Amino acid sequence: MNENHLKFEVIWKDEDMIELQISANNGRYSGITEVYEVSDNLLKFVKELIGFPFGKDRLNHSCGKKDSYAYFEMDFYKISPTGRCGVLVTMEENVSTEYRKEEKDKLSMELIVEPSAIDDFCKELKSLAEREDGTAELKGIRKYSSNII
Repeated sequence: MNENHLKFEVIWKDEDMIELQISANNGRYSGITEVYEVSDNLLKFVKELIGFPFGKDRLNHSCGKKDSYAYFEMDFYKISPTGRCGVLVTMEENVSTEYRKEEKDKLSMELIVEPSAIDDFCKELKSLAEREDGTAELKGIRKYSSNII
């Protein structure tokens, strides 16, 4: 199993929305959160992500509200002429911060991916959104030094 990944899993649904458990690991840092999302929003994002990074410089999607109950964001950007991409993953714990904002865990990390992994992720994420069930995983590669791009 590849330890470098971004994984979406449907853990609950009703007629209006789904709840996703989102986990990420870049080999050094990892985190998990749960957020609510609407399938149509995911399908719209998948349409924009297909073929990335060719013809696009940056693409972003988020769920939830920052500094609120739960939050997740993924920001895709090209980092090399060969199409290798970075994904800046930002997540906040699924917990209210009624009393102390410091009690809420937050994580921001980079995952490095190849264009073919993005293509596979698009197929899985589209299936997850259409069926409102299952998992979608974006497989990352090991970090490399900045002089080997």
